[in-house]
Amino acid sequence: MDNLEIKDENGKLLRSISVEDGVPHGEMKIFDENGQVSAQLIYEDGVLSGPAHFFMAGKPTMNASFVNGKLEGEAELFANGVKVGLANFKNGLFDGVFTSYDNLGNIMRIASYADGQQEGDCKTFYPDGNLLEHSVYKNGCPDGEVVKYFQDGNVMEISTFEDGKPCVIDTYDEDGYLKSRKEV
Repeated sequence: MDNLEIKDENGKLLRSISVEDGVPHGEMKIFDENGQVSAQLIYEDGVLSGPAHFFMAGKPTMNASFVNGKLEGEAELFANGVKVGLANFKNGLFDGVFTSYDNLGNIMRIASYADGQQEGDCKTFYPDGNLLEHSVYKNGCPDGEVVKYFQDGNVMEISTFEDGKPCVIDTYDEDGYLKSRKEV
């Protein structure tokens, strides 16, 4: 096994790759313009396979795994080094629960996916953890009632969807009384 280094015309390191029989096999590191690692990947016989770590300015942006060149399993997402999401992949597509967090680690949203489309329950939360919105998705579109809540838990709005399009929107005041009904 050989270790190749790919450099730009000024001699700056762009990539280091382990190669066997002319194809990537083992670790590959990709470097940014400042010489910091921007990706750390594992190849098996020329195909991404195994843990993968991505960085921006030295801070993580994603930790994931590849199987046969496609994202597979759980992936952590980061912004400025802070974990902002936890996703699941199957055969390169979102599949399973996706959870997003604010920069303090509070859950902002929990959504279900199947074959890359939003499917099933979706909940959005206020920073204190109270429910802000609940909906159900079918084939990537809202289906049935989408209910939005005031901070205290009272219903703010109920939108009824058919075929991914709103057909009735009921708006309530903070005391729970119907303020308006709009048929779309």
